[in-house]
Amino acid sequence: MKDTVKRWLTEEGILKSEISDENADWHFLVEFPPDSGQTSNVIKLKGRDAVLVASGITLSDEHYNALHSLPEEKKRSLIYRWMIDLLFRDVEFRMVPDTEHVKQIEFQVPLYLEDLKKSDLMKALREIFKCKLYVVWNLNHELKKK
Repeated sequence: MKDTVKRWLTEEGILKSEISDENADWHFLVEFPPDSGQTSNVIKLKGRDAVLVASGITLSDEHYNALHSLPEEKKRSLIYRWMIDLLFRDVEFRMVPDTEHVKQIEFQVPLYLEDLKKSDLMKALREIFKCKLYVVWNLNHELKKK
């Protein structure tokens, strides 16, 4: 499966590198969309029958400070809306360190090996990218209203 996934990523022009990872059977760093500077990881974790597609967004210092300087109720409402909206996407997510002090949002999509297809892998990468865009665009929009 490793060679197949590596071929798919290469065909799409998004494979950046293979990463040495003691917790994984294999781990690829990809740039999706191509030439965007946005990276994601495609990982086959040891002992799991799934490939994990993962990425995250870390708020810049400017965005972090602006978000956390909003009135408490407005900040809570904005983060709550992100959580509700992201709940209806085909990704798992978690806010780091927590929902009160969000600095980073991690996204992942597990894809099970038994029926993994190139289209599933590309869909997972697109879904994660759209979630990252959603947070950035939403935050930019809210901060302009401030």
